[in-house]
Amino acid sequence: MFPNRNFRRRALAALGIASLPAFAAGGLPAIPFAEEFFPELQLLLDQAATAAAEPRLGALRVEERAGDLEVARSQRRPSVRLHARLLGSYEVREDIDDTLRGLANVNLTVTQPLYQWGNLERQQRIAEQRLFLESLEQGRLTRQHRMQLRRTYLAWLHHKQRRAILEQSVALAESLAAARRQLAEAGQLAEQEALELEARLLETREGLAHTERVILDLETTLQRLVGPAFRPERLHGHPLDTIEPMPEQDFAALGKAVNAMTADAADPALLRLSVLESIEQQQLDILARRNWPMFDLVSGVYTDRLDAVNQDRSIFRTQYYAGLQINWNIFDGWQTAGLKRSALARKRALAVHREAAEQEWRQRARNLLAELALNRTQLDARGKRQQLLARRLELLREQAGGSRITATELMQGEIDYQDARQRLLEARIQYLNNLMELGVLLGVDPPPPGPPDAP
Repeated sequence: MFPNRNFRRRALAALGIASLPAFAAGGLPAIPFAEEFFPELQLLLDQAATAAAEPRLGALRVEERAGDLEVARSQRRPSVRLHARLLGSYEVREDIDDTLRGLANVNLTVTQPLYQWGNLERQQRIAEQRLFLESLEQGRLTRQHRMQLRRTYLAWLHHKQRRAILEQSVALAESLAAARRQLAEAGQLAEQEALELEARLLETREGLAHTERVILDLETTLQRLVGPAFRPERLHGHPLDTIEPMPEQDFAALGKAVNAMTADAADPALLRLSVLESIEQQQLDILARRNWPMFDLVSGVYTDRLDAVNQDRSIFRTQYYAGLQINWNIFDGWQTAGLKRSALARKRALAVHREAAEQEWRQRARNLLAELALNRTQLDARGKRQQLLARRLELLREQAGGSRITATELMQGEIDYQDARQRLLEARIQYLNNLMELGVLLGVDPPPPGPPDAP
């Protein structure tokens, strides 16, 4: 069960909140998420929304709270109880013959709460707010699950490309090492250079084996996040070069919008603490009336079997009754006072947590903005470095053709270039991860697929 729009409006109205902060409407530039660059990831996210364990467990927890709400609502409705007893008795007496008779009594009672000082309504509001809390928690866990899936998929792409690069490096190192080994055996090359190439080949092979292991672990994580139907062999992968930073103008607008939001708005996730505070206040109001008299309307019918006066047979008697029932917990040994003290302490603690969490959220948004600025600088610098090392490698290959440099120098040039490629890919992934995290923090991440809210 998913709370619809009407339910969300009622829950927010109970807190005195008109609506959740609409961040996207404040001139915030569109924040791209990984699925916009990699359509294959969107398919995994859609599949995980219905097949993975975490989203399904979250939906069941919401359903559990919906059941609690039905229980709270039922407390305000009439209740009907039936008590029946059918017995057989065998009576032995000295003055008369033994007697076998049947005993029967039936009591049917209808109880309608009349006046509980508003406590039943408060219990229902608490149940509604707890259901709303569970829907918030489900949304938080869903966003967390989707972000973990995005990060894992990007890491899988990265290591797939790293494996391809290392395979090229191993092939190059093997060819160079074999050629230099023959020259060394023929006495045309110093043995030291051949040994250096052999050592680099072993190191590259080790890196390739490690990358293979990491890919296997990432595919296992993807299967857990997507669901049992996930098959890694069906993934095709896409080049990470498609990740490009947003234009400078858009990034400047993003910074202004985030700074304005952190100054004027509150984290949507902090609504959870506000709801918990409201629940504790409702509990305090209930406890304030716990020792007051509670009034119920009671009606019913009672039937039993009696021995007839001056007769040897029994007769049925029926009584009809209706009236007012009062339940009054006059003194409970100051138990209520202790419960009030605990509830008040919890409410005050929630207020402290909310203030600290709000400050932490503001600082986290600013830190992510600073991280993104650093990522953009890294992307620019590492992109230029890759271009320079690519040109250097071209020159080294030309010199190696003329035997003007050693194979070790050529191999080192290849390693430097491939390392620059890896560092640029890492910078692209880190930039996109930080950008997505900022989007999640501001509540503008794409929602998972699902049935539309009821009108």
